[in-house]
Amino acid sequence: MTEAIESRPLKRKIPPVLQREVEEIQNKVPRIIDPSDDLDDNKKRWLVVGICLHGIISPVLRNYVVPVVTKLCYTLVRLYNIEQQTYGNYLKKYAPTNTELNYEAINSNKANHKKKRAVYDYRVSSAVDLSRLFLQTHMAHFTAFDDSCDSSALLGIIINIDRFPAVVQSDAQMIRSDIRNSWAHCDFTEWTTTKYVNSFQLMRKLINNLRLSNRDENRIMGEINRWELNGQNFLSLTKLGLEIVGEIRQQTNILSKYVQTLCTETDSQFNIVKTELKGLECGLQEMTERIENLESVSNI
Repeated sequence: MTEAIESRPLKRKIPPVLQREVEEIQNKVPRIIDPSDDLDDNKKRWLVVGICLHGIISPVLRNYVVPVVTKLCYTLVRLYNIEQQTYGNYLKKYAPTNTELNYEAINSNKANHKKKRAVYDYRVSSAVDLSRLFLQTHMAHFTAFDDSCDSSALLGIIINIDRFPAVVQSDAQMIRSDIRNSWAHCDFTEWTTTKYVNSFQLMRKLINNLRLSNRDENRIMGEINRWELNGQNFLSLTKLGLEIVGEIRQQTNILSKYVQTLCTETDSQFNIVKTELKGLECGLQEMTERIENLESVSNI
């Protein structure tokens, strides 16, 4: 059973004499994307949940899927010699779920041969290749279970391969529909207080059902809880010190660079996400400078 985790208190507070001025920062940050839209609470919730999804949940899932997919790969090599397949003799469907396998997604088949399936390279040389067969082609551009394998691919692998526990598949389905897809679509009107709270509950539920070691689970839960608290303080501004804004700005920068690696010139959805993140970086930089100036004045 997972031990209760105590959230770590913040180490710095804004001096009381500056509280009123700090609370005005929200109304002073430069406009980000739309002239009528400031760095509002919905964007802050969207940002913090995105940091958790991509910075905490995805790395956990990358480690989680490896042994399951690797074991399945060994089984299919033994039963069907999938590492030696040719057009005349290849595994078309995964029998347990009657899933049609997507050979467009491996060995640059779509890029090199379009729809000419007779000349595809059907050899499945690794667990990574195997996992890509269970995904739509546009989701299968990763080359390893590393940063190139994003949350969409990871959740799809868990949902589409029957070797994962049903409860984990259910959690993954909910996170994909309620968090990941909503996050990628950048509809900030969705990111209410209720959605923020529910997102963190879903992420904690998934981590609990992964049945990690107590040490790993406690560490990950601690990070999720810390970011939920950071987000609440970020929203309220009542305890908004340099430590919180600086860390959020740093993680926003990391997330922005990561999203940029996933973007192509024709990927309009992720280009919108990239633009929003760059705008938030500018807003956070301005906020940091304002707080620094206020604290400098207070120390004179």
